[in-house]
Amino acid sequence: MLRRAACVLLAAAAALFTGCVERRFRVETNPPGAYVTVNNKPVGPAPVDVPFLYYGYYDILIEKEGFQTKHIREHVTAPLYAYPPFDLITENFLPLEIQDFRVFTYDLECAIQPNLDQLKAEGEEYRQRAANLPPPRYPEPPPKKNPPMPPPPAALPTPRQTPPSTFPNIPGGS
Repeated sequence: MLRRAACVLLAAAAALFTGCVERRFRVETNPPGAYVTVNNKPVGPAPVDVPFLYYGYYDILIEKEGFQTKHIREHVTAPLYAYPPFDLITENFLPLEIQDFRVFTYDLECAIQPNLDQLKAEGEEYRQRAANLPPPRYPEPPPKKNPPMPPPPAALPTPRQTPPSTFPNIPGGS
């Protein structure tokens, strides 16, 4: 009976004193308001907090009209308490809440506006150069070889007459 009570007390203490690790990172942009996508999942306009479960690489896409789109592969390094056997203790038995919070800040660059007059001039130059090119030359096709003639088909035998049916007439049939 005493052993059973000790087990129940130990289970209750383990339930009350469980650890917790909250992992998240914040993506901030300069200027704010850029739309953020993490691992092909939209998360919203910056600044935005993103909870995560694992340490490693995250693909971050930042888009804002009038600015160049940024593709970033960000590495979130694991702290010491996230390695075995420490992770078992910190996430299950340590009666504390651990918050792992990272901040990633990115500066956006203005989009490059093309010079339309220059593009048109380059296009005209390419058209003039193409007009002065000789016509394309195609290689001579190889001479056709006559395939060998297949042997003539053998004469088919004359059809035989089928014997009359040996089955009795079935009523209702034609």
